[in-house]
Amino acid sequence: GARAALAPLLGKGLPVEIADGTVAADDLATFGLELVAFAADAEALRPVRQALAKRSGPIVPLISSVIEPTAYAHERAICVDTTAAGGNASLLAAAE
Repeated sequence: GARAALAPLLGKGLPVEIADGTVAADDLATFGLELVAFAADAEALRPVRQALAKRSGPIVPLISSVIEPTAYAHERAICVDTTAAGGNASLLAAAE
């Protein structure tokens, strides 16, 4: 049911891959992941948590809620600080 649950996120240009079915916990170490969503009881989640904890690199969040669409996308904001130019952004553009 993962594909149906995440249908609103598909086709929006988001980097979402869906695996309906079972993925061996040990295989999680080989995938390039930024997040894992797995809805199950605590006993079934244990090997997934352990496999993710063994990974090196950035921490991969595990979302275990049945539906939490906001957890599947990262919002990023970019701010250009023009304080050093006295608030005048054209002075920064001229410095390039």
